[in-house]
Amino acid sequence: ILSKDLAFIYISQNLPINELNLGDKKNQLLQRTKMKVSREKIVDCGVQAMQSYSDPHTLLEFDFENEVGSGIGPTHEFYSLSAAALRDMSMLWRPFESKALFPSPIDPADPEGSHNAIDKKTACTLFRYIGWLTAKAIQDDRLLDMPYAEIFWEAVFDKPFSLLDMQKIDKKNLAFFLELEQLRSKKMEIENDKTLTQEQKKRHVELLTLEKGCKVSDLGLTFVMPGYEKIELMPGGKITLLTIENIGDYLHLLTQYTLHRTIVTQIVSFREGFNSVFSIELLKFFKLPELEDVICGAAGEKWTIEMLAETIDPAYGYNRSSPQYQYLMEYLSKLEKPMQRLFLQYVTGSPRLPIGGFAKLTPRLTVAKRITPEGDHPDLYLPSVMTCQNYLKVPEYMSYSVFEDKFNYALKEGQNSFTLSQCQLNLPCLLYTSPSPRDATLSRMPSSA
Repeated sequence: ILSKDLAFIYISQNLPINELNLGDKKNQLLQRTKMKVSREKIVDCGVQAMQSYSDPHTLLEFDFENEVGSGIGPTHEFYSLSAAALRDMSMLWRPFESKALFPSPIDPADPEGSHNAIDKKTACTLFRYIGWLTAKAIQDDRLLDMPYAEIFWEAVFDKPFSLLDMQKIDKKNLAFFLELEQLRSKKMEIENDKTLTQEQKKRHVELLTLEKGCKVSDLGLTFVMPGYEKIELMPGGKITLLTIENIGDYLHLLTQYTLHRTIVTQIVSFREGFNSVFSIELLKFFKLPELEDVICGAAGEKWTIEMLAETIDPAYGYNRSSPQYQYLMEYLSKLEKPMQRLFLQYVTGSPRLPIGGFAKLTPRLTVAKRITPEGDHPDLYLPSVMTCQNYLKVPEYMSYSVFEDKFNYALKEGQNSFTLSQCQLNLPCLLYTSPSPRDATLSRMPSSA
């Protein structure tokens, strides 16, 4: 396994565009294609994009219907909204305490049955799209906030599974499964003991109990998936009682069904979608814990004032000594993770930073003074952002408390729309604005600054 940086270099050199041997010219020669998408039908539009633009040499950019904003900001937001919509489709995912993503099971004996959270045909379409979207995000250098569980990638890479891998799926029942495995081992020891007669072996096996003193058959368990009792582990599983005699069969089938047979449809579809962009085998050069950073972006970086001051530049009306610049440093250093995500979404169009954090934002995050109309008090206005340039415009607030109130309001309410503004050089630039308290609605309004 290569280091993360070397793996990135290897993948970038082996993406499909390099088959043309274009070297440094590849980004210039990618066929850029724009597509209009609806916020309300973000997943449907994404599936349409997959079906319409299958050429891996296409660099896709997205704009939103009925919004004049254009550029990298809407494209980042497309990936962000798509990921949020897909994560929220509970029928796709098995519940995880860590919120990591792993497919919800589909009964292989009855894939179209109403007891499945999702039918097989829909699952194939959506997981193929998820695979395509994941690969497209990597190829086009976008962030996709889809934190797949490590065991999901193990399934994608065809890793052989054992009972111990169940801890990655069902920690709550793992101790019980391991206790059953210990009983199975004890049973095998008794049956292989050549000093015992067949009658003695039978009596010893019948006396085996769980730690609490009860026999396995007293539990009343049958051959169904825990948590998904309508999925049988074998024909007639609902009426097949778990006993000391069939523990081995139960544990084997439980592992196979949980980690392979009930998710194989989704895994195969994910691979197909991914491979339509570039070979998923290239991801094997990363360690499994690194894949989340590769796809989702950096996580866990501590936002200290020192780090922020090194990576966020003041400009056009502010310098590092300006109170408003220092307010921003203090404000960001105090944010908890949910508000950090909102800030990044507001400024960059993506809720997470690229690997390397703020220092790797391109262009660098810049904060400038937002010019307010003459005669109006700056405290009446909210900040605005040009996402195409990671360019934050902040009114000259008179105190930190005002700064904090305005930013909290802007991050929570100033989302879900793009408008067009004029940047400092009088060129059209994407503006991700917050509503002014004077606006009649909460929609983003064009800034005068």
